[in-house]
Amino acid sequence: MKIIKTNWINIIGILIAVYLYSLMLNLFDADKSLNFIQVVFSPLILILLYGAIFWALFILLLIIFDLLFIVKNQENLKKKMILETFIIVTPYVYWLIVYDELIFLVAIITFFITQFYRRKLIAKNI
Repeated sequence: MKIIKTNWINIIGILIAVYLYSLMLNLFDADKSLNFIQVVFSPLILILLYGAIFWALFILLLIIFDLLFIVKNQENLKKKMILETFIIVTPYVYWLIVYDELIFLVAIITFFITQFYRRKLIAKNI
């Protein structure tokens, strides 16, 4: 169960990265005239409400693949986590291509980075 609890690294990491990306888009977009409250809160609305499908699918996939690959046997942890990562990012790569939204690329890159830190945490707890 400790392994599933390490998913907080991925969730918080992606949440922060996507929020900062959305915030920068709002700040530096000359076509929009937003006040401070809109600049700060519109990324939260984007991430939590519009991104609800993203988060639901992401968390569900994390738990499923952790249970299938990692929880029972932690041998070859690095290979299993790389496989898990590539399987989980597949729908988001599709969305990146179809919708041409770079926010998915930010989430994918951040997921790769947070998986690296998560692997260290899992290895430390074994």
